[in-house]
Amino acid sequence: MEKSKISRRIAPWIVLIVIILLWQWICTAFHVSEHLIPKPTAIAAALHDKFALSIWPDALVSIRVMLIGYVIAVPIGFVIAAIASQFKFIVRMVLPILILLMVTPMATLVPEFKLFLGVDPSLKIIIVILQVAPVVAVNTLTGFTYVPQKKLDVMRGFGCGRWETFFRVTVPNAMPQIFTGLKLGSILCTIAAMSADLSVGQGGLGYRISNSAAVSATDTAFAAIVVAAIIGVLFYSLIAIIEKKVSVWN
Repeated sequence: MEKSKISRRIAPWIVLIVIILLWQWICTAFHVSEHLIPKPTAIAAALHDKFALSIWPDALVSIRVMLIGYVIAVPIGFVIAAIASQFKFIVRMVLPILILLMVTPMATLVPEFKLFLGVDPSLKIIIVILQVAPVVAVNTLTGFTYVPQKKLDVMRGFGCGRWETFFRVTVPNAMPQIFTGLKLGSILCTIAAMSADLSVGQGGLGYRISNSAAVSATDTAFAAIVVAAIIGVLFYSLIAIIEKKVSVWN
């Protein structure tokens, strides 16, 4: 068992190292222009030289947008799912809208938002909220909807009300689906924040990537992409760790 756990943890790193080495060899062997695709060594050098000066300040902007947007979006999604799960007619009303929001890249609506809000940093947070809240709501609603009937019957037999049953039975039963929504939301949160940076500006990793690519500083652009990917992975991993702590019975 221990060997299988170690192999599962090492295997992704081996694949990543192989990809980096292959990337470096192709760029060197075929003399690929640094302005098109920089070598991993050039990206590492840019990350070392420009991290503190430009990349990290922009990363803080993106992290702030992600955290604020996520913290607001999760309760909104949960409340929508909780209310909809108690009234079937609300499910029929809300679900198509949630799905429509899920499949719509919010960055495409930025020009419309700008007409009302202008170029405001809060616009980025709105984009993250609109991208994350629907996926949290839909996955959570799925968990709230499919509760074993015998559990509900037991609670009714004890004279428990609708909301007491909801919090004592429905919510614990739906934890796997809730955390699926939270993890998917963390992924979409990162994507939405980068897209918002690209569309709105006002700093952020997406803004750094766009500006660097525009002046052919592709090594800096790729370095910013690496940082964005690391932030996304860490965010997802944090939610996964919380899930293990909270859903012990799973």
